[in-house]
Amino acid sequence: MTVLGSQEERIGALAARLSHPDPTQLFFQVAEIAGELTYLQHGVAVDDGDVVLDVGANFGVAAVFFATQCGAGLVHSFEPVRPNFEILSANIAGLPACVAHEEGLSRAQGQVPITYYPGAAAMSGLYADPERDRSTVRTALVNLGASADEAEQRTQGRYEPETLTCELVTLSSVLRREGLDRVDLLKIDVERAELDVLAGIEEQDWPKIGQVVMEIHDEGGRVALVARELERRGFRVAVDQDTSMRGTDVELLYATPR
Repeated sequence: MTVLGSQEERIGALAARLSHPDPTQLFFQVAEIAGELTYLQHGVAVDDGDVVLDVGANFGVAAVFFATQCGAGLVHSFEPVRPNFEILSANIAGLPACVAHEEGLSRAQGQVPITYYPGAAAMSGLYADPERDRSTVRTALVNLGASADEAEQRTQGRYEPETLTCELVTLSSVLRREGLDRVDLLKIDVERAELDVLAGIEEQDWPKIGQVVMEIHDEGGRVALVARELERRGFRVAVDQDTSMRGTDVELLYATPR
């Protein structure tokens, strides 16, 4: 499906469907997902009736975008952080295509501690590091035009961590549980847990996955490792980096069928 409307129209339509106690936390996601079409680059597409797995759904921005502006027929959203899950559930209410799961996808099933940042909820995760995460956002803010002092001030106090408990399951167990025989798009944004998500896909389930788009943190050659693995499985891979992320290890990887 061709996403219709100007950038401003897409952003406005998506923002009107979403809410958050701190609207500033929605700003970047709405602008990137609906405005810049971040997840629909390098040949990645979502068509009418497609099945999407939204792994690391956060507040539901991507889920609502896929359902309302791309025509996805089914969007399973996975968000293991309870406060984020509650906002996600409210944001997708009334959208029959969207289903929310209060769990994360990983390499094995279990219950584990997870870090939650009330002031920067989108960066909560299993591998959170307050100083590193704050530094990443400071760099992004400077890339977007803020002064170093402004970036320092805007991130001050936002990375005070709380420890919660979350449920983890594997992607293959989800396919069996939900009776899914295809995933047209696997979207992953899990703050450094992307290898864990991929490790939870059993060999026989890889042919069910049509496309992958993921935020990936290039630590220890991770981008090259994942790219090689996806290419071995028959995908064409492209890697990009948003200009706001210059100077960080955050990149975007797109995998489409050859």
